[in-house]
Amino acid sequence: MAGVYIHIPFCKQACRYCDFFFTVSAGFKKQFVDCLIGEIRMRAGEFKGRPADTLYLGGGTPSLLTEEELDRILKELHRHIAIREDAEQTIECNPDDMDRAFLERIRKRGFNRISIGVQSFREEDLQLMRRSHAAVRGEEAVNEAAGAGFKNITIDLIYGLPRQSLLLWEENLSRALSLPISHLSAYHLTYEPGTVFDHWRKKGRLIPLQDEESEQMFLLLREKLEQHGFDHYEISNFARDGKMSVHNLIYWTGKPYVGFGPSAHSFDGATRSWNVSSMKKYIEGIAGGMTVRGEELLQPEQQYHDYLITSLRTKWGTDPEYILEQFGRDRHDFFVKGAEKFLREGTMVIRDGKVAIRRDRWLIADYILRALFILNQE
Repeated sequence: MAGVYIHIPFCKQACRYCDFFFTVSAGFKKQFVDCLIGEIRMRAGEFKGRPADTLYLGGGTPSLLTEEELDRILKELHRHIAIREDAEQTIECNPDDMDRAFLERIRKRGFNRISIGVQSFREEDLQLMRRSHAAVRGEEAVNEAAGAGFKNITIDLIYGLPRQSLLLWEENLSRALSLPISHLSAYHLTYEPGTVFDHWRKKGRLIPLQDEESEQMFLLLREKLEQHGFDHYEISNFARDGKMSVHNLIYWTGKPYVGFGPSAHSFDGATRSWNVSSMKKYIEGIAGGMTVRGEELLQPEQQYHDYLITSLRTKWGTDPEYILEQFGRDRHDFFVKGAEKFLREGTMVIRDGKVAIRRDRWLIADYILRALFILNQE
């Protein structure tokens, strides 16, 4: 097993763009922690072999856990799963949950990487998104994390917001680059079904940016970060000094991982499984000793498609020889023929024997993938 993910689904309030599974009902927290511990115990038999390379607490908002709750979860986890001494151990935090005591506490518990949900350094953006922290707290939180001894700090930013200009986006990037961060994830706003933003878009209350504006912001993002020594190694991710997200690389390279908590996913190399996205069903199922997971054995076409989706998101790209070895001659030949068009156009390039999307063309990755999918051609 390469990676361990634990989903902590609690949030102070609902952000208007988010479609992840979360709850603002803190009254479920004790029951949730009890059942999370129960799930770890129930699945203990799965964890044989080498120690995990990564641990990632995501959400939701893991920083809302009390000291006692976090200790209970980690104690049970370490009882059943060996974590390498040099493992990357990440915890996601909201800026307004972080103080010196919290930072010292999580460092003592082995976390060596902190992911801070800044999203924007502009008050207007944060209010539009309905984030709980004030703009000034984003910078303060990063500096406090560095002051507490964290050497691996990553932040999230969102761009492509309604009424966001190229100049405002550049100001956000400049603020980020003035801080002691080693990693940055920048996501273009998407209007996910069921979110407040999507409802407002349908009502005409929010007007999405034009494609040309989005492309300019993406290219500016690449330019600014590369000027400051960041490596654009995945569509939305940039790292400095080699501090790529080891945990996310597990997902993007098809390695096994296990997920705990409602909505968490797992993958063993052949079978993909997922926990129910319902706090009520999760608690009732675990408390009753029942499974809360669905699963599917991936068929060859699904495995081929998953490999394309993940590998073409990265700077390394797709290895035709790997496709030949893992998925057979027909799929290899189909990929090579489909890629020829994009190679001639210069949209894709060959680098170290692998076929990759040119990084400044990553915004059209979905279009390229559709052309390389087998099922869409039949």
